[in-house]
Amino acid sequence: MLATALDPGATEQPKSERLRLAIEEFYARSTRRSHPEGGWRNSLWYPSAAERQTCCEGIEPSIENRQALESHCRTQGHVAVRYGLPVGELKAAVRDDRKRGSPIAQQVASTFVGPRPRVGGAGAFAEMRRTAREEAFGRLHAVLADSLPLFERLYALVGVEGPDEAVVPLLERATASAELLVASLNFARDLEASLLRSAALLETLQAILEEPRQKRRRAAVVPPARDAQGEA
Repeated sequence: MLATALDPGATEQPKSERLRLAIEEFYARSTRRSHPEGGWRNSLWYPSAAERQTCCEGIEPSIENRQALESHCRTQGHVAVRYGLPVGELKAAVRDDRKRGSPIAQQVASTFVGPRPRVGGAGAFAEMRRTAREEAFGRLHAVLADSLPLFERLYALVGVEGPDEAVVPLLERATASAELLVASLNFARDLEASLLRSAALLETLQAILEEPRQKRRRAAVVPPARDAQGEA
């Protein structure tokens, strides 16, 4: 497995070695054979303390771009900082590798061994389903957090007499929030329907794959036919 700056002492390597490792790490991350260290909080991705670098400052994930920092952590600029290299040197080295037919990129593609998945088969699908549902309901939660106060203010206006200059802007904001809420609800609904269809398809495929095994097991226990003399 390729060494990374997260490994102890990686940044203490000679510059030429750090440059080689940085090129490999950039290729591994850009092709998603390797991933930045981090995790999800409130449906937004954040790097770990070890992954975060000075170049990450000023980049904040949002509902519109939940993985802004995760995408940044795959860039040449971020990888260069992690290995203590000038960004220009890493970019020049990557360009040179590509001009030579990308031998380092090909080496990464052929030899990099990523982490083994923690779960497989139905377990992997269950994990994907959990992540997708969490993201969908995280989006819905964010929209509701913005919309509910507006709706409550509108509800409080029922029966109130007299002009209010803030009503029109409030109605416009509530309308926009309601449209976004409907879109989020439709997204969550469609996602759930898609997940249910995928689960049914997975069960069908598993049944198809399992059927030949059962037939082979039955064939293995059937005694051979015998002729009239009792010989096999």
